Amino acid sequence: MTLRVYATLADYEDFTDGDHEPASEDVTNATLRRASIVIDGLTRTSVYEVDEDGYPTDVDVAEAFKDATCAQMSYWDITDDVTGAESQMGPTRIGSVSFGGSGASGNAQNGKSPASSRVSPEAIEILRNAGLIRTAVAHT
Repeated sequence: MTLRVYATLADYEDFTDGDHEPASEDVTNATLRRASIVIDGLTRTSVYEVDEDGYPTDVDVAEAFKDATCAQMSYWDITDDVTGAESQMGPTRIGSVSFGGSGASGNAQNGKSPASSRVSPEAIEILRNAGLIRTAVAHT
């Protein structure tokens, strides 16, 4: 199975207007590949036309995949947590001072798993708006 990558460095630059932490081209390409894997997972049950390599053929669908991939990468750029592991850590305490962390206690309250905490809400919204993630089942 060929691994599909839905966005390029230039696409990411356009999506963020260059407002992101600079990384080497190799690191950026690797992260775009990882983001594309997440997008594939989110759209696993979606129905759309593809070419012989598995890429969407509809321009609007392809654009949604590209934008969702860029949104996913941007989320990781902001959170600095590609794996979702850091979001599972609890707050750090030094004496009476506590620093951040939505970790074990926070995630138990909001029900986020490591997998869901690494997914960009913006990417989900882009895919949902394109009709690629549905929250209802239609019986015909």
